Amino acid sequence: MTVRIDPFTLTPGVAGKPYIDMGIAEEIIANFNSDESYKYVYKITGLRGSGKSVEYSKILQTFEKEKHWLVYPLSAEGNGVATLISYLSRENFIENKKVKTSIGANASAEGKVPIISGKGSVDVTKTYEDNDNYYDAEAMLASMIEAANKKKYKILIMIDDISKTRSMVELLSIIGTMFNRGRQVYLVVSGLSKNIEDFTADQKLSKSLSFFRRGDTREIGALDKFDIVNKYETFLDIDALEAKKLYDLTLGYAYAYQILGSLYFNKKKSETIDDLIPNYERLLFKTYDLDWPKLSDGEQDFIRSYYKGKTGQAKDTKANMKNSASYNVYRDRLIDKHFFTADKRGYLEPRLPRFNRYIEIWCDN
Repeated sequence: MTVRIDPFTLTPGVAGKPYIDMGIAEEIIANFNSDESYKYVYKITGLRGSGKSVEYSKILQTFEKEKHWLVYPLSAEGNGVATLISYLSRENFIENKKVKTSIGANASAEGKVPIISGKGSVDVTKTYEDNDNYYDAEAMLASMIEAANKKKYKILIMIDDISKTRSMVELLSIIGTMFNRGRQVYLVVSGLSKNIEDFTADQKLSKSLSFFRRGDTREIGALDKFDIVNKYETFLDIDALEAKKLYDLTLGYAYAYQILGSLYFNKKKSETIDDLIPNYERLLFKTYDLDWPKLSDGEQDFIRSYYKGKTGQAKDTKANMKNSASYNVYRDRLIDKHFFTADKRGYLEPRLPRFNRYIEIWCDN
């Protein structure tokens, strides 16, 4: 019995054969490799499941294969500064990975650190790393990056699904000083728009993270309808009309494209597209359930009102809102969060397929 291998994938960051190129990774790669470009920071944003991690992974894997690039992917929840120092310390060109300073009775110190002794005996032993007078993480990281650049290495720091933490703020602040000193350091992050905007919403951080706010942002939009139909035809061995029916159910949402492709590939011959809908919704709704609770009451009310209005026109959405005067505020917020698009004048269009069904079943007041 021949086992058919499903070409579609639901694994985050993995493209699979039916991958539809958004062009974002290629743009970033080309700019970082060009001597004519002065772009050093990119932020990839989009809905959960829109394909951010796929573009991120393509950039990561490309530069890991290139000479004279040191690529360090960091965990969004970890201690970025400590991890980056640890990565760099393992490079062959980094010397003095561990320096110890010992102070004996003669009041002298190893490592050429001058010590002035008072009366009496001195018997102190401190490691370089533990003594705040001699060790500072920012200074150490700056020294290591300088050493890498002198060896003609460019440094690429990458963070997937970034969110604001104390450690991440510290890391970004230090990276900002590297640009001021002319270091060849590059940064690519991916994440939800709100999580990225959190870094610069705080006025106290606005100065130290101004480089991050001004960095280029690339939003992952909907997949091209013709590309989806073509891929479905190719990998599912179906005609264009059947592929178009599948596309209509996805709204161009990358995760939905992969889910529906996988379900159709594995369906029984007797099953129709309608037979796939329950499982399709089940998988989609698990993702929606991560984002809905994080929306404010006003945002949730707007979304409910939008679907009750049915037309997408402002007047019909306002007619169902608790406070119609706040329409523009929540409209803009939800466009920024990628729940809607306003490409068609006078209308809002949804980005998430079957989202109205999710709300109807699971979020009814």
